[in-house]
Parts: sequence; C-alpha cells; structure tokens
Amino acid sequence: MNPHIQHLDSLSPFTKALQNLATQNNTRSLQSYAHQGIFVRDTHNQLLINLASNDYLGLQTLWQDTIATFLQNASKDIAYLSASSSRLLSGDFPIFSQLESYIANLYGKDCLLFNSGYHANVGMIQSLAKLGKVLFVLDEYVHASVFDGISLARAHFKRFAHNDIQALQKLVTHYHNDYDMLIIVAEGLYSMDGDFAPLHELVHIKKCYENVYIYLDEAHSIGVCGDDGLGKAKELHLSQEIDFLILTFGKAISSVGACVVCHSQIKQYCINTARSLIYSTALPPINVAFSLQVFTALAQLAPYRTHLRALSTELISNLNTQRYEVLGQAHILGIVVGSNERALALAAHLRKYGIFAPAIRYPSVPKDTARVRICLNAALQFSHIHQLLESLHKAEI
Repeated sequence: MNPHIQHLDSLSPFTKALQNLATQNNTRSLQSYAHQGIFVRDTHNQLLINLASNDYLGLQTLWQDTIATFLQNASKDIAYLSASSSRLLSGDFPIFSQLESYIANLYGKDCLLFNSGYHANVGMIQSLAKLGKVLFVLDEYVHASVFDGISLARAHFKRFAHNDIQALQKLVTHYHNDYDMLIIVAEGLYSMDGDFAPLHELVHIKKCYENVYIYLDEAHSIGVCGDDGLGKAKELHLSQEIDFLILTFGKAISSVGACVVCHSQIKQYCINTARSLIYSTALPPINVAFSLQVFTALAQLAPYRTHLRALSTELISNLNTQRYEVLGQAHILGIVVGSNERALALAAHLRKYGIFAPAIRYPSVPKDTARVRICLNAALQFSHIHQLLESLHKAEI
C-alpha cells in the first residue's frame, strides 16, 4: 500500500470538505498544458485556442523573436535566475532601480517594485493600515489579495456595491470624520465583470475631503489602455490624483512582478513596513530587465492595442445578438449562465470545438453568477472570434 495514503481515515475532515465541494460542482484541479503561441495542448493531445491567458498584448506569441534575442544578449549583470536574497539584504541588483526610475518618470511620481500583484496588494494594505485610524472603503469586486491584506492587518473596512457611486458617497460622507485616512479601493478594469471603474467620479469624491485617498489596481488595464499603454488612469489624465497605483507585470507586460506608483515618502515608508517586500527573496533580475524592455516599448505597441480593441468590439457586438448574458466592456468578457453545472457544461462544449475558456465559479464570482470568462489577446485573429461565436451558437446550455 502506498504509505502516503494508508492513513486516509485520519484525513476525513479533508475528505468531507472535498465531497462538499463536489456536490456543489465546485472542485478545482491542476492541469498541465503545453503552450504553443495562441494555443495550448492538453494531456489528451487536444489543441485548443487559449482564451484564458492574461497575456493581453500577445507578447509571448508576437514577440517570440524579440524574447529570444533578449535572452541571448542578456548581459552578465542581469543574467540571474534568482536574486537569492531580499532587496534589503543583497538582492537589490541595479536593474531594480533602473526599472523603478523608468516607471517613475512615466508617471511623474516614485515607484516601488513588488514580487507580484498579490504581494503588492497584501503588503501595501498591511502597511497603510498601520498609519493610525484608517478605513478602507472597497468596491465589492476588488481582487481577493486586497481582502487578504485587510484580513491580515485586521483593518477597518466597508464595502460598497460594485461601481455604485451613490453607495460610495454615503459611506465617505458618514465615516470620513471618524478616521485619519479613508482609502477608496477600486480597479481600473475589473477581472471578472470586465468593466471599468468610474474614475472621474472617484476623483471628484476624493477632492471633496482632505483625508480621502484613492488606491487603484490597474492589473488588467496596464499595457492595454491609453495610447501609450499606461493604464486607465493615465488615459483619462487622472494618474496624478491616484495616491496608490498598483501595476502588475504578469499580464499584458508578459513578465513577472508588480509595483506601486506613489509619492517618494510613501515609497520610503513601505520599504520599512511592507512585510511582503521585506521578507521575500527579490524578483529574478532577468525578469526585471525584461519588464523594463517592455515598458520602454509600450508606446510603440499601439497597433497591438488597436487590434485588441477591434477584436473586443467584434466579439461584444455579436454576442449581444445571441441569447447569453454578457458582461464586459473590453478584452475581458463574462458569459454568465448562473449555476456551476451550466458553466462547466458550457466550458466543456467549447472545448469540443477547440476552445479553452474555463468556467469561473464561486468564490471567484458571486454565487449563482457562474460564467465562462473570455480573455482576448492581440495575437488572435478575427477567424478565432468567429470560431468562438459559432461554437456558442451551437451550445445547448
């Protein structure tokens, strides 16, 4: 008998928990995929159009030669696959400050790198919560990492209905006098509903109070929004009004890591208090160097963004004529079907037609709003959009 499973009875709480998830059609498992451009190949050797990738500019496909050249020509001072230390010890390679300085110049503020968007949100929320009486006012659909930061910090928080400005205004009006800082937390583009935050309205509320700040996560809009690809706040000329701007590199930037764009004093404060920065081995220098290369090229990638918007427009306009409830204003779309069972069935149907678009279920989305999420990227062609539409038309869900 396998020694790893001979004491299965002692794991009965885990067994019961998994059985409970199974009855709700809510179990998850890891599956390996070989990546081939815009396709993935599963363990059954089926080739599928990958509509689950966050590589929104398609750089892993469209930039294959550029990436190969970058790796071949990487200088010895960046050709490290690990920093092997925290930045506060020996892991602070010169390339880190070069990337921070470049991003800082783009936004006219300062910049501090983190290992991922998750690290950034958890570390920033925990640090900000230490500043006295702080209230976080969260859009209910902000990323799970924000809520984890709130939980770890035992911070005071209130939630408001997604993109409901009136509900937000009531909370700010009611609580702003009770706290030293009131921090509104939103996202430039929401990862599940695919809609944009009402940034003009958020900034208007902020300007009415001296102690109100805005924390904006642009994980899904950096690289994609704006003529220069610098995100939704920059596109709307509002970036100077954002006090804590989170940029993630693992999506459209096609790398790894994240940063917060903020004022210099805030950066220095976080260097001293952000536990996810202080106690983590720093990013691999070669990835930091690649992130810098992408940021220096963002303005020249406007044709990629134009093509991505055209693909999104084509898909949205055609989906609106079908029977599905569709959420999304840009390159992230949710086809809402309600139950977990129906979402899994629709994902399985699309897979038969060569399309990989997984079911998204609770707790990633609210209960009874399970959906198939479509993530477009600039390496796709209109023929792939039409293949998806034809597949959806044939679904009996």
